[in-house]
Amino acid sequence: MITRIARKECIEMIRDGQFRWAAGIIFALLVGSLIVGWKHYADIEAQRAESQAADRETWIGQGQKSQHSAAHFGSYAFKPASPLSSIDRGVLPYTGVSVFMEAHRVKDASYRPVDDANAMHRLGTITAASTLQMLIPLLIILLSFSSFAGEREQGTLRHLMSLGLRCRTVALGKALGVVLPLTLLLAPAAVIGTIAMTLYAGPDALLWSWSRLLLMIVLYLLYFGIFIGVALMVSARAPSTRVALIALLGFWFLSSFLVPRAATDVADALFPTPTSIEFERLVEADYDQLPAWTDRTLTVEERLMEEYGVATPDQIPISVAGLTLLDAEEDETKIYRKHFNALRDIYEAQNRVVQVGAVLAPTVAVQAVSMGLAGSDYAHHRHFVEAAETYRYDFVQTLNRDMVAQDASWDYRAGRAMWESIPAFTYAAPGLGWTLGHYSIGLGLLGLWFIAVVLMAPMAVTRMKIN
Repeated sequence: MITRIARKECIEMIRDGQFRWAAGIIFALLVGSLIVGWKHYADIEAQRAESQAADRETWIGQGQKSQHSAAHFGSYAFKPASPLSSIDRGVLPYTGVSVFMEAHRVKDASYRPVDDANAMHRLGTITAASTLQMLIPLLIILLSFSSFAGEREQGTLRHLMSLGLRCRTVALGKALGVVLPLTLLLAPAAVIGTIAMTLYAGPDALLWSWSRLLLMIVLYLLYFGIFIGVALMVSARAPSTRVALIALLGFWFLSSFLVPRAATDVADALFPTPTSIEFERLVEADYDQLPAWTDRTLTVEERLMEEYGVATPDQIPISVAGLTLLDAEEDETKIYRKHFNALRDIYEAQNRVVQVGAVLAPTVAVQAVSMGLAGSDYAHHRHFVEAAETYRYDFVQTLNRDMVAQDASWDYRAGRAMWESIPAFTYAAPGLGWTLGHYSIGLGLLGLWFIAVVLMAPMAVTRMKIN
């Protein structure tokens, strides 16, 4: 009987011209955003690979100079895009795409795509994720708001229940009747997206993406299930289809717009971030506490003269300048890492507060976890810039240690062999377990939403009025 009810609901929806128009528009938006997203990913990756190769050639071909000059010459780390960012771009437009790495300075990523966007782009772009998060739930509401309320108004619900059917059986049939049209809409788009990922992503990227893509599918299925359950509950309890539609549209608007914005504002209030000027002042305040270069050099000379048992600095058998640079780089790096880690911890705390907003709206949880699975969230961005910083510190200190090993003065000149000995920057994105650990709050609250709907929907349907 469940399948008969589902077939009847499905046929009526498909025959409805309004559904066909709405589904057609959403399907076009979904497929179009997938195609645009994959093209954007392919273009970004091609530009990144080209820029990284050009930067490596520039580094190797910089000519003869001192190691310290080469450390200031520096190089760039370009952030790779994840294949799933074609589905959900997350915060990528608002975070930088490259990090310049040089001696004495730790820098955050620069060249944010949003800075080059026109006014229309700043209003937001349609992505596959935004379509799934906002338009599909809206379609579910339009399909489901009259499931019980409409039949009650038409007088058919009483006849249906007079057949001896259990309310839960009818509810399952109607829920399945909503799922089938959605499957016809989403399955082709999912196939198109999977084929595109297989064509555009390399072997390593594919291996990284498959488990995340499968979990992303499960995530959105749970999300759609929540909206289907809520829609059926409201339709079962509402006195009329008008009331059901208004209540469900209110829930959709609250979940899609009001709560996410309110959660962001609360996070900003609880964990305010310093302005760029305030941040620079904090760094400079600690920087000013460091010893001057001459004082640092004298300290190193005194230590080395005692260590090697010599009477004058000229008798020290290793490079004083190199050791002084080693010590200075270590101290300066500690200061920058201290303040950048504090700033990034604030962003992470804000993210946790936003996830807590999922208590009021499942969309908040889906938005956060979807970005995390796509690798387009702030946590993945932080992982990249910290990897770039680790590389920066290692290559600068390698150059400084070479000065020590060569007993080099400021006049010494290294060449291509030295630059080639510094390995190129490579980046490995974190695994799935790392990502899930950052979004345990969102995942847990989304799971609670689904469990609550599964438990409450049968109760609401059982207690609904037949007349």
